[in-house]
Amino acid sequence: MRSALSTLTLLLCLTIGHHALAGGPFVPLRSVPSADSIEVVVEDQRLVGSTLALLLGPFGAHRIYLGTTPKVAIIYGLTFGGFGVLPLIDLGHLLFTKDLQPYRNNDRLIMWGRPKQQLTPR
Repeated sequence: MRSALSTLTLLLCLTIGHHALAGGPFVPLRSVPSADSIEVVVEDQRLVGSTLALLLGPFGAHRIYLGTTPKVAIIYGLTFGGFGVLPLIDLGHLLFTKDLQPYRNNDRLIMWGRPKQQLTPR
């Protein structure tokens, strides 16, 4: 009885499963979208960075998102974001600065600070 029930269940799954959509890497050809139907979504880095600064700023999440060295995130985490002051200033700069390029991949602890000018020529 148990063997017959197992066989019946297997046949039922195979019969119904033929019409099911793929759930893994094996997708039928007819369900792959063409290149024309793919919509490219560009995320707003200002919105994402500001949200991270507001919610997880004391841990440096916005700095990790914009690209920084691990030492900056560690210092933010150990000092709780400069005692909560640095994320607020970062948030202001993220919201009210026209160009975010100076803040991307910035390895300085204070991201809005200017790099020191070299006093001696190379």
